[in-house]
Amino acid sequence: MPTESYVRFALTREVLLVRKFTVFTICLVFLCGNAMAQDAKTIIANANQALGNLNSITYSGAGADIAFQQCGGVVCQGTHDPMRPITSYVRVIDLTGPASRQAGATNNPPGGGATGPPAPGTFNQVVSPQQADVSQPWANSLELYITPWGFLKGAAANNATASRRRVNGKNYNVVTWMPTVKAPSGAPYVVNGFIDEQNMVERVETWIGDNIMGDMQILATYTGWKDFGGVKAPAKIVQTRGGWPFFEVNVMAAKANPPDVATLAPAPAGGGGAGGGRGAAPALAVTSEKLGEGLYRLTTGNGSYDSMVIEFKDYIMLLEAGQPEARGLAYIAEAKKLVPNKPIRYVMNTHPHSDHTGGLPALVAEGATIITHKNNEEFLLRALNTPRTLLADTLAKNPRKAKVETVGDKKVYSDGTRTVELYHTPGVPHTNGMLIAYIPKEKILFQGDFSLPAAGATANDHIKALVPILEKLNLNFDRYINVHTSAAPQTKADLWKAVGK
Repeated sequence: MPTESYVRFALTREVLLVRKFTVFTICLVFLCGNAMAQDAKTIIANANQALGNLNSITYSGAGADIAFQQCGGVVCQGTHDPMRPITSYVRVIDLTGPASRQAGATNNPPGGGATGPPAPGTFNQVVSPQQADVSQPWANSLELYITPWGFLKGAAANNATASRRRVNGKNYNVVTWMPTVKAPSGAPYVVNGFIDEQNMVERVETWIGDNIMGDMQILATYTGWKDFGGVKAPAKIVQTRGGWPFFEVNVMAAKANPPDVATLAPAPAGGGGAGGGRGAAPALAVTSEKLGEGLYRLTTGNGSYDSMVIEFKDYIMLLEAGQPEARGLAYIAEAKKLVPNKPIRYVMNTHPHSDHTGGLPALVAEGATIITHKNNEEFLLRALNTPRTLLADTLAKNPRKAKVETVGDKKVYSDGTRTVELYHTPGVPHTNGMLIAYIPKEKILFQGDFSLPAAGATANDHIKALVPILEKLNLNFDRYINVHTSAAPQTKADLWKAVGK
């Protein structure tokens, strides 16, 4: 049996070995960390050299963009389809500013299904030197830092690290850095650049919090790198957001260090440029209009996105969630006050454009199932089930899996005393996933974006497309309620008059 002194010796020896191992491990981690930082510096330097160690670059070609979470064409084939062409596209990136400007000419289709030829417009997006400060809102500056040149500049100045990764069968050095600004949740933003064996930056990705799409990935890919008369640039640039199309350009010419860079990328007047974060939502006072037993219209007045509360035996259904989140939360509170002790089981979304989805995360956090047309299911499920680590909204604080129930041509919800009929409106130009709601007992039609024209104005093609659908369905309605609040109650007679019936 070991003596006490032997046991004490053995324990002391073990402690010393553990301490030595711990010190060794710490040193190893420190050395590896230094090696990774050193590798990042080498990778960045090699990539900058391969790109010509530029101070600035300009390139031009033909591009396209999208009204994100909306639709870009006269007849919408989906949430992000079709894209809008950009002609005479030009971009300049000034790394000494740093600053960026991209511009071009567009033809903009009339909004909301309006009749008429496309209207000439201008694409213009600026990142000023003030916006390029990485301590400022990330949404304002990321368009510069997801370019190959801007990414490398940001990486060189912000303690980048490096790793190896294989993507789609190809090996990359992945350089990672973080801007100093933090997300609303307090989490850091992250930027990854994928650099190939030829030291070309092929992919840059970052994430930003979006009220519908959660931690929305912003991915820019740069392919077909070639020499444009002394400067290397990608022939094709594609940017996606949340996996959906957002922007693309076919590069046809490029020039290194243009002498007129200052005039090509001027600072925006009044500090304008890339879209920034929204301010605090104003306080909203909800007014309810009783339309029947257990049936209410909710509004916040001028500029409101109206909703309806429908009481069933065991639950509440909302038609539309309101927009933004503050209105959605206010409508939830009002619904519970009007119909106490019943859960909000459903929220019907007329269509998933961004101005009709702002309140949905609050309803998902409440446990409500979203009812939408089947064409919208993939978008809403992908978006609302994305992690929300960058956000500090209701759904981020109370995470729940979004549930979606789809409608084809028609779906009826009834408990024997209350009935709501939901119909698809095929062929309308505004979107291919539009629903309307009909409440037969009170003869009410509830719809989104089929707004009646002002007195004396002509109804647009969207309105004109709705009327034949209603005639075919033979819906017997009197009241005509729009999500976009109207100054006074509207009727079927008003709709028919608007289209000359």
